[in-house]
Amino acid sequence: MSRHNDVLVMGAGLAGLTAVWQLATQQKKVRLVSKGWGATHWHSGCIDVLGYYPVAEPQPVESPGVTLAKLIADQPQHPYALVGVAGVEAALTAFQALCAEAGYPLHGSLDKNWLLPSAVGTFRPTCLAPETMIAGDLRSDDPMLIVGIKQLVDFYPNIIAANLSKQGIDATDLMLDLPELAQRNFNTPVSIGSLMESADFRAALAQQIKAKLGQAKRVGLPAILGRKPSLAIKNDLQVKIGVPVFEIPGLPPSLPGMRLHAILLQAIERAGGRVYHGLEGVGIESEGGLVTAVLTEAAARHKPHRFARYVVATGGILGGGIVTRQDGTAQEAVFDLPVTLPESRPNWFEQDFMAPKGHPVYRAGLTVNDKFQPLNGGGQPVYQNVHAAGTTLSHSEVIRERSFEGVALATGFAVGNLLAK
Repeated sequence: MSRHNDVLVMGAGLAGLTAVWQLATQQKKVRLVSKGWGATHWHSGCIDVLGYYPVAEPQPVESPGVTLAKLIADQPQHPYALVGVAGVEAALTAFQALCAEAGYPLHGSLDKNWLLPSAVGTFRPTCLAPETMIAGDLRSDDPMLIVGIKQLVDFYPNIIAANLSKQGIDATDLMLDLPELAQRNFNTPVSIGSLMESADFRAALAQQIKAKLGQAKRVGLPAILGRKPSLAIKNDLQVKIGVPVFEIPGLPPSLPGMRLHAILLQAIERAGGRVYHGLEGVGIESEGGLVTAVLTEAAARHKPHRFARYVVATGGILGGGIVTRQDGTAQEAVFDLPVTLPESRPNWFEQDFMAPKGHPVYRAGLTVNDKFQPLNGGGQPVYQNVHAAGTTLSHSEVIRERSFEGVALATGFAVGNLLAK
């Protein structure tokens, strides 16, 4: 097949975007199609590599690098085992360089997790965090003031501060009433993030916070510090208030996640890659062990996309990339690839909803070989030119491990580089 169409990536989450970024920067003719944007829009905007291991362990992982090596030794089928510690580190380093170049640095390394406050006042371990969040590190003893906005629902500074205080963190709270927001029917982090671009709005906000600062030496805000991947708003607020400021990510939509998405999208387009959303994959054409086209829904027909290779990065059960059925079976949604999961539907879940080890169904996914090719029941690739990345892969529990973005970034990076050769 001509180089005109090298690789088609299905799925616009972190794994798919990372694979396309790597392919495009290595001069491959690559396209991404997706029915919508991926998990970047609802996740924290940090890169969680490994927060808890084993998953039932109540204490967070201190050094992701050290614990990652143990996980790989314990679980040779885990996605991290396919990539290796060096592969994970290469992906993190490259992504940090990309974000730094965009003026939105991610800080951290595999040596040590950050411990950041969550939107309910718990400790949130993460490997890489944007500069807009790191002043919130809970290993610091500096007293903090958690600030909410009355007109922004689902962010409650009193609950955050109370729960942090119970865990020995010096935290107080403040709820601001902003009349200019009261005129709007509904406020989200995105709409307030747009208002934060206004110097007058920031000045009024900073003035109210500074007047109530008390003994606090840092200020925690909802994740509203601008829609663009920039530090300008954070830096301006810090100057006006006089202490470090940090964001606490909450419910979607996630501005920090959208900033990472924007950085990747810009890098892809700059390198000549193309990203199309609003195209839902509904099936394939295949011949002789090869996929010859992916079909997407069009107005009156199915549109074929013909490429030499294909990457499945449509997410797992939670992302809609894997569909379960009442008869106890499950299939990958576009290529109809076989899914690894407990055979009997009653075995998908533990009896205890809060079971420390989690529920087996969330380890469901595609089993792949060392070339990330999805395998059939006999251990052979289903299609020679199909590869998979991200949370579509089986043998991990990315939510409970707090490895969601790490698995997506590392496997997307690995697949992108594998297919660029």
